[in-house]
Amino acid sequence: MEKSKLKYSNAKILYVDDEIDNLVGFQVHVEGDFSILTSEFPTKALEMVETDPDIAVMIVDQVTPKMTGLELAEKAKKISPYLTCIMLTGNATKSLAIESVRKGLFWEFLEKPVDFSSHEMKQMLFSAIQEHYLDKVKNGYREGTIQLLAKLIDDKDGHTHRHSFRVQEWSIKIGKKYNLSDHEMVQLREGALLHDIGKISIPDDILKKPGRLTALERKIIMTHPGRGGDLLESIPQLAELASMARDHHERPDGKGYPRGLKADEIPLLSSIVAMADFYEALSSKRPYKEPWEVKEIVKEVARVRGTQFREDVVDTLLEVLVDEKLISREDLEQSVKEAQAA
Repeated sequence: MEKSKLKYSNAKILYVDDEIDNLVGFQVHVEGDFSILTSEFPTKALEMVETDPDIAVMIVDQVTPKMTGLELAEKAKKISPYLTCIMLTGNATKSLAIESVRKGLFWEFLEKPVDFSSHEMKQMLFSAIQEHYLDKVKNGYREGTIQLLAKLIDDKDGHTHRHSFRVQEWSIKIGKKYNLSDHEMVQLREGALLHDIGKISIPDDILKKPGRLTALERKIIMTHPGRGGDLLESIPQLAELASMARDHHERPDGKGYPRGLKADEIPLLSSIVAMADFYEALSSKRPYKEPWEVKEIVKEVARVRGTQFREDVVDTLLEVLVDEKLISREDLEQSVKEAQAA
Protein backbone atom coordinates (compact mmCIF):
# COMPACT_ATOMS: atom_id res chain seq x y z
CA MET A 1 0.00 0.00 0.00
CA GLU A 2 1.13 3.58 -0.62
CA LYS A 3 2.71 5.77 2.00
CA SER A 4 0.25 8.24 3.50
CA LYS A 5 0.57 12.01 3.36
CA LEU A 6 1.95 12.85 6.74
CA LYS A 7 2.09 15.30 9.55
CA TYR A 8 5.14 13.88 11.31
CA SER A 9 7.45 12.74 8.56
CA ASN A 10 10.85 12.29 10.19
CA ALA A 11 10.01 8.94 11.76
CA LYS A 12 7.93 6.32 10.01
CA ILE A 13 5.75 3.57 11.44
CA LEU A 14 5.50 0.30 9.50
CA TYR A 15 2.50 -1.97 10.14
CA VAL A 16 2.68 -5.55 8.86
CA ASP A 17 -0.53 -7.60 8.77
CA ASP A 18 -2.04 -9.96 6.20
CA GLU A 19 -5.56 -8.70 6.99
CA ILE A 20 -6.22 -5.82 4.61
CA ASP A 21 -9.03 -4.42 6.76
CA ASN A 22 -6.60 -3.94 9.64
CA LEU A 23 -4.11 -2.13 7.41
CA VAL A 24 -6.81 0.16 6.04
CA GLY A 25 -8.20 0.87 9.52
CA PHE A 26 -4.75 1.73 10.80
CA GLN A 27 -4.09 4.04 7.86
CA VAL A 28 -7.43 5.83 8.15
CA HIS A 29 -7.12 6.53 11.86
CA VAL A 30 -3.39 7.21 12.22
CA GLU A 31 -2.26 8.94 9.02
CA GLY A 32 -3.25 12.40 10.30
CA ASP A 33 -0.60 12.26 13.02
CA PHE A 34 2.15 9.97 11.76
CA SER A 35 4.06 8.92 8.68
CA ILE A 36 2.93 5.36 8.07
CA LEU A 37 3.79 2.47 5.79
CA THR A 38 1.88 -0.79 5.54
CA SER A 39 2.57 -4.22 4.09
CA GLU A 40 0.76 -7.55 3.84
CA PHE A 41 3.98 -9.49 3.36
CA PRO A 42 6.85 -9.95 5.85
CA THR A 43 9.45 -10.30 3.07
CA LYS A 44 8.36 -6.98 1.59
CA ALA A 45 8.46 -5.43 5.08
CA LEU A 46 12.08 -6.53 5.50
CA GLU A 47 12.97 -4.89 2.19
CA MET A 48 11.33 -1.68 3.41
CA VAL A 49 13.30 -1.74 6.68
CA GLU A 50 16.51 -2.32 4.76
CA THR A 51 15.98 0.52 2.28
CA ASP A 52 14.30 3.15 4.48
CA PRO A 53 16.37 4.30 7.49
CA ASP A 54 13.51 6.54 8.69
CA ILE A 55 11.39 3.56 9.79
CA ALA A 56 11.47 3.92 13.57
CA VAL A 57 8.61 1.65 14.68
CA MET A 58 7.32 -1.65 13.30
CA ILE A 59 4.01 -3.16 14.38
CA VAL A 60 3.76 -6.85 13.44
CA ASP A 61 0.94 -9.34 13.56
CA GLN A 62 2.15 -12.63 14.99
CA VAL A 63 0.38 -14.66 12.29
CA THR A 64 1.66 -13.64 8.85
CA PRO A 65 2.48 -15.58 5.65
CA LYS A 66 5.77 -17.50 5.53
CA MET A 67 7.10 -16.28 8.89
CA THR A 68 5.76 -15.36 12.31
CA GLY A 69 5.78 -11.88 13.72
CA LEU A 70 8.46 -13.02 16.12
CA GLU A 71 10.68 -14.20 13.26
CA LEU A 72 10.00 -10.99 11.34
CA ALA A 73 10.99 -8.81 14.30
CA GLU A 74 14.17 -10.82 14.83
CA LYS A 75 15.22 -10.41 11.19
CA ALA A 76 14.22 -6.72 11.10
CA LYS A 77 16.23 -5.83 14.21
CA LYS A 78 19.33 -7.44 12.69
CA ILE A 79 18.92 -4.95 9.84
CA SER A 80 17.90 -1.99 12.03
CA PRO A 81 18.99 -2.63 15.65
CA TYR A 82 17.21 0.41 17.12
CA LEU A 83 13.85 -0.37 15.53
CA THR A 84 11.07 -0.28 18.13
CA CYS A 85 8.93 -3.38 17.58
CA ILE A 86 5.34 -3.86 18.75
CA MET A 87 3.59 -7.23 18.65
CA LEU A 88 -0.07 -7.38 17.64
CA THR A 89 -1.65 -10.76 18.33
CA GLY A 90 -4.90 -12.48 19.08
CA ASN A 91 -3.06 -15.25 20.92
CA ALA A 92 -0.68 -13.76 23.49
CA THR A 93 0.65 -17.00 24.95
CA LYS A 94 3.07 -17.17 27.85
CA SER A 95 5.68 -18.95 25.71
CA LEU A 96 5.48 -16.20 23.08
CA ALA A 97 6.00 -13.51 25.71
CA ILE A 98 8.93 -15.37 27.29
CA GLU A 99 10.68 -15.90 23.96
CA SER A 100 10.15 -12.25 22.96
CA VAL A 101 11.54 -10.95 26.23
CA ARG A 102 14.49 -13.35 26.14
CA LYS A 103 15.44 -12.14 22.67
CA GLY A 104 14.78 -8.49 23.54
CA LEU A 105 12.61 -8.04 20.49
CA PHE A 106 9.41 -6.27 21.52
CA TRP A 107 8.79 -3.01 23.34
CA GLU A 108 5.05 -3.60 23.67
CA PHE A 109 2.35 -6.24 23.10
CA LEU A 110 -1.15 -5.42 21.83
CA GLU A 111 -4.02 -7.88 21.87
CA LYS A 112 -6.56 -7.90 19.05
CA PRO A 113 -8.96 -6.26 18.47
CA VAL A 114 -7.22 -2.88 18.61
CA ASP A 115 -8.92 0.52 18.49
CA PHE A 116 -6.59 2.42 16.17
CA SER A 117 -8.59 5.64 16.68
CA SER A 118 -8.08 5.82 20.45
CA HIS A 119 -6.02 8.42 22.30
CA GLU A 120 -4.20 5.49 23.93
CA MET A 121 -3.02 4.19 20.55
CA LYS A 122 -1.67 7.56 19.45
CA GLN A 123 -0.01 8.04 22.83
CA MET A 124 1.66 4.65 22.50
CA LEU A 125 2.95 5.47 19.01
CA PHE A 126 4.49 8.76 20.15
CA SER A 127 6.13 6.91 23.03
CA ALA A 128 7.37 4.19 20.67
CA ILE A 129 9.06 6.78 18.43
CA GLN A 130 10.59 8.37 21.52
CA GLU A 131 11.91 4.93 22.56
CA HIS A 132 13.54 4.56 19.13
CA TYR A 133 15.33 7.90 19.44
CA LEU A 134 16.39 7.33 23.04
CA ASP A 135 17.75 3.90 22.11
CA LYS A 136 19.84 5.55 19.39
CA VAL A 137 21.17 8.14 21.85
CA LYS A 138 22.15 5.34 24.25
CA ASN A 139 24.14 3.74 21.47
CA GLY A 140 26.10 6.78 20.35
CA TYR A 141 23.76 8.47 17.88
CA ARG A 142 23.48 11.74 19.82
CA GLU A 143 24.06 14.31 17.09
CA GLY A 144 20.86 14.90 15.14
CA THR A 145 18.80 12.52 17.27
CA ILE A 146 18.19 15.14 19.97
CA GLN A 147 16.82 17.48 17.31
CA LEU A 148 14.45 14.74 16.15
CA LEU A 149 13.31 14.22 19.73
CA ALA A 150 12.63 17.95 20.01
CA LYS A 151 10.51 17.85 16.86
CA LEU A 152 8.60 14.91 18.29
CA ILE A 153 7.94 16.91 21.47
CA ASP A 154 6.59 19.87 19.52
CA ASP A 155 4.46 17.66 17.27
CA LYS A 156 3.02 15.91 20.32
CA ASP A 157 2.02 19.22 21.89
CA GLY A 158 0.33 20.40 18.70
CA HIS A 159 -0.14 24.04 19.78
CA THR A 160 3.53 25.02 19.87
CA HIS A 161 5.12 24.65 16.42
CA ARG A 162 8.93 24.70 16.85
CA HIS A 163 8.60 25.90 20.45
CA SER A 164 11.54 23.78 21.62
CA PHE A 165 13.81 25.19 18.91
CA ARG A 166 12.84 28.79 19.70
CA VAL A 167 13.44 28.16 23.40
CA GLN A 168 16.87 26.85 22.43
CA GLU A 169 17.59 30.02 20.40
CA TRP A 170 16.67 32.32 23.29
CA SER A 171 18.48 30.16 25.83
CA ILE A 172 21.67 30.42 23.79
CA LYS A 173 21.31 34.20 23.45
CA ILE A 174 20.88 34.55 27.21
CA GLY A 175 23.58 31.97 27.99
CA LYS A 176 26.18 33.79 25.90
CA LYS A 177 25.94 36.70 28.33
CA TYR A 178 27.23 34.47 31.12
CA ASN A 179 30.75 33.11 31.55
CA LEU A 180 29.70 29.56 30.68
CA SER A 181 32.19 26.89 29.65
CA ASP A 182 31.96 25.24 26.24
CA HIS A 183 30.53 22.15 27.90
CA GLU A 184 27.88 24.18 29.71
CA MET A 185 26.86 25.80 26.44
CA VAL A 186 26.44 22.35 24.87
CA GLN A 187 24.34 21.30 27.87
CA LEU A 188 22.22 24.43 27.47
CA ARG A 189 21.67 23.83 23.75
CA GLU A 190 20.58 20.22 24.29
CA GLY A 191 18.67 20.75 27.54
CA ALA A 192 16.64 23.61 26.06
CA LEU A 193 15.58 21.37 23.18
CA LEU A 194 14.46 18.60 25.56
CA HIS A 195 13.01 20.72 28.38
CA ASP A 196 9.44 19.61 27.55
CA ILE A 197 10.18 15.94 26.87
CA GLY A 198 7.85 14.97 29.72
CA LYS A 199 4.91 16.17 27.61
CA ILE A 200 5.26 13.13 25.34
CA SER A 201 3.76 11.00 28.12
CA ILE A 202 0.80 13.38 28.73
CA PRO A 203 -2.44 12.10 27.11
CA ASP A 204 -3.47 13.97 23.96
CA ASP A 205 -6.99 14.67 25.18
CA ILE A 206 -5.46 16.76 27.98
CA LEU A 207 -2.40 18.20 26.24
CA LYS A 208 -4.37 19.33 23.18
CA LYS A 209 -7.61 20.27 24.93
CA PRO A 210 -8.83 23.51 23.29
CA GLY A 211 -10.79 24.78 26.28
CA ARG A 212 -10.08 25.42 29.95
CA LEU A 213 -8.48 22.55 31.86
CA THR A 214 -10.11 21.07 34.92
CA ALA A 215 -8.20 21.10 38.20
CA LEU A 216 -7.28 17.43 37.70
CA GLU A 217 -6.15 17.99 34.11
CA ARG A 218 -4.02 20.93 35.25
CA LYS A 219 -2.37 18.70 37.85
CA ILE A 220 -1.62 16.11 35.17
CA ILE A 221 -0.06 18.76 32.89
CA MET A 222 2.05 19.94 35.82
CA THR A 223 3.62 16.48 36.08
CA HIS A 224 5.51 16.96 32.81
CA PRO A 225 8.67 18.52 34.32
CA GLY A 226 9.04 15.65 36.79
CA ARG A 227 8.33 13.04 34.13
CA GLY A 228 10.88 14.61 31.80
CA GLY A 229 13.53 14.93 34.48
CA ASP A 230 13.10 11.33 35.57
CA LEU A 231 13.28 10.10 31.97
CA LEU A 232 16.48 11.97 31.14
CA GLU A 233 18.04 11.02 34.46
CA SER A 234 17.42 7.34 33.69
CA ILE A 235 19.60 7.57 30.57
CA PRO A 236 23.29 8.03 31.48
CA GLN A 237 24.04 9.78 28.20
CA LEU A 238 21.37 12.44 28.90
CA ALA A 239 21.36 12.56 32.71
CA GLU A 240 23.18 15.92 32.87
CA LEU A 241 20.22 17.50 31.04
CA ALA A 242 17.66 16.28 33.57
CA SER A 243 17.57 19.47 35.66
CA MET A 244 16.56 21.62 32.69
CA ALA A 245 13.54 19.37 32.12
CA ARG A 246 12.68 18.96 35.80
CA ASP A 247 13.30 22.50 37.06
CA HIS A 248 12.14 24.85 34.29
CA HIS A 249 8.92 25.62 36.22
CA GLU A 250 10.65 26.23 39.54
CA ARG A 251 10.65 29.79 40.96
CA PRO A 252 13.06 31.71 43.20
CA ASP A 253 10.20 32.45 45.62
CA GLY A 254 9.61 28.71 46.12
CA LYS A 255 6.15 28.71 44.51
CA GLY A 256 7.18 26.70 41.47
CA TYR A 257 6.86 22.99 40.77
CA PRO A 258 7.47 20.07 41.01
CA ARG A 259 9.93 20.45 43.90
CA GLY A 260 9.32 23.95 45.24
CA LEU A 261 12.98 24.92 44.97
CA LYS A 262 14.07 28.40 46.06
CA ALA A 263 16.64 30.93 44.84
CA ASP A 264 20.09 29.35 44.37
CA GLU A 265 18.66 25.85 44.71
CA ILE A 266 17.62 26.24 41.06
CA PRO A 267 20.59 25.63 38.72
CA LEU A 268 21.56 28.54 36.47
CA LEU A 269 21.04 26.60 33.23
CA SER A 270 17.52 25.65 34.35
CA SER A 271 16.80 29.30 35.20
CA ILE A 272 17.97 30.38 31.74
CA VAL A 273 15.73 27.80 30.04
CA ALA A 274 12.80 28.87 32.24
CA MET A 275 13.25 32.50 31.17
CA ALA A 276 13.59 31.58 27.50
CA ASP A 277 10.50 29.34 27.76
CA PHE A 278 8.47 32.19 29.27
CA TYR A 279 9.59 34.74 26.69
CA GLU A 280 8.91 32.36 23.81
CA ALA A 281 5.42 31.59 25.10
CA LEU A 282 4.50 35.28 25.38
CA SER A 283 6.07 36.33 22.07
CA SER A 284 4.51 33.55 19.96
CA LYS A 285 1.04 33.14 18.53
CA ARG A 286 -1.09 30.39 20.01
CA PRO A 287 -4.60 29.19 19.11
CA TYR A 288 -5.84 30.94 22.26
CA LYS A 289 -3.81 34.19 22.02
CA GLU A 290 -1.93 36.63 19.79
CA PRO A 291 1.78 37.41 20.30
CA TRP A 292 2.46 40.00 22.96
CA GLU A 293 4.20 43.23 22.01
CA VAL A 294 7.77 43.42 23.28
CA LYS A 295 6.98 46.41 25.52
CA GLU A 296 4.25 44.39 27.26
CA ILE A 297 6.58 41.40 27.66
CA VAL A 298 9.19 43.69 29.25
CA LYS A 299 6.58 44.96 31.72
CA GLU A 300 5.58 41.41 32.60
CA VAL A 301 9.09 40.05 33.14
CA ALA A 302 9.98 43.17 35.15
CA ARG A 303 6.90 42.56 37.29
CA VAL A 304 7.93 38.98 38.14
CA ARG A 305 11.65 39.76 38.50
CA GLY A 306 12.97 38.07 41.63
CA THR A 307 9.80 36.10 42.31
CA GLN A 308 9.09 33.96 39.25
CA PHE A 309 12.55 34.36 37.69
CA ARG A 310 16.07 35.13 38.94
CA GLU A 311 16.79 38.85 38.91
CA ASP A 312 20.05 38.47 36.97
CA VAL A 313 18.42 36.23 34.36
CA VAL A 314 15.60 38.74 33.81
CA ASP A 315 18.16 41.55 33.47
CA THR A 316 20.12 39.46 30.98
CA LEU A 317 17.04 38.79 28.85
CA LEU A 318 16.31 42.53 28.76
CA GLU A 319 19.85 43.20 27.58
CA VAL A 320 19.41 40.61 24.85
CA LEU A 321 16.18 42.29 23.67
CA VAL A 322 18.06 45.57 23.28
CA ASP A 323 20.96 43.81 21.53
CA GLU A 324 18.51 42.17 19.12
CA LYS A 325 16.99 45.61 18.41
CA LEU A 326 13.56 44.38 19.45
CA ILE A 327 13.20 47.39 21.75
CA SER A 328 15.16 50.59 22.26
CA ARG A 329 16.99 51.27 25.51
CA GLU A 330 14.66 54.21 26.21
CA ASP A 331 11.48 52.21 25.65
CA LEU A 332 12.82 49.34 27.75
CA GLU A 333 13.61 51.63 30.67
CA GLN A 334 10.19 53.29 30.37
CA SER A 335 8.43 49.90 30.35
CA VAL A 336 10.38 48.77 33.42
CA LYS A 337 9.43 51.99 35.24
CA GLU A 338 5.76 51.47 34.38
CA ALA A 339 5.91 47.90 35.71
CA GLN A 340 7.56 49.04 38.95
CA ALA A 341 4.96 51.78 39.43
CA ALA A 342 1.99 49.48 38.87
